[in-house]
Amino acid sequence: MKKNIVIAVAVLVVIVAGGIVFFGIMNAGRKVAVQGKPRIIEEKLVIPDTQTVHETEARTLEQTGVAVPLVPKTEEEKVIVAHAELTLKEGYAVAANAAHQWDGAALLVFVKSLGTVTLEGKSSSWQVLFYSPDKKNAGYEVILQGKEIVSKKEVASNAEGAAVPQNWKDLGDVILELQQHPLYQNASMISASFHLNPDNKKWYYGILTSKGASAIAVE
Repeated sequence: MKKNIVIAVAVLVVIVAGGIVFFGIMNAGRKVAVQGKPRIIEEKLVIPDTQTVHETEARTLEQTGVAVPLVPKTEEEKVIVAHAELTLKEGYAVAANAAHQWDGAALLVFVKSLGTVTLEGKSSSWQVLFYSPDKKNAGYEVILQGKEIVSKKEVASNAEGAAVPQNWKDLGDVILELQQHPLYQNASMISASFHLNPDNKKWYYGILTSKGASAIAVE
């Protein structure tokens, strides 16, 4: 998958429950303004120039925004992201409506943050990929900014999807669980995803933090 104006800095591989999670550290142009308390972050979306999606990319996590302390110790460590309107689950719902116009049987492959992720599980932009059981080697990508769809297109893809779990919890609930774990008391959150593991056909939240990548199974 190609992205515009992205500088690769490092690439790491971490083995976690649910499979191998690959993640890189990247930095894209954005404006961070400190205006009293808390920080105000304004982001300009760079729409990915996606042509092909491989199965492993469903579990790939990259730094896509500003690192956010999971447990802020001061007001200055708290973050407000301008135009972070939708949670991950809400972003999926908007994208699914568009994907079902492409193929009524379209199934989710993954949802990924393209901007900074807030402690409420929201981001200013999301990338959502779908799979069609009827179209060979084809997927459908939807990019959301704020509450709006800013890009939707068919892409070459060998990644398979599945029906999402019933009544699955949203990203904010998963972040709350991390906040209560001793390991993450001094950690920052870098990016997040919701993806299908093709090996066991289960859904996972992937969260990249300064302590490494975590995969949390969604029952």
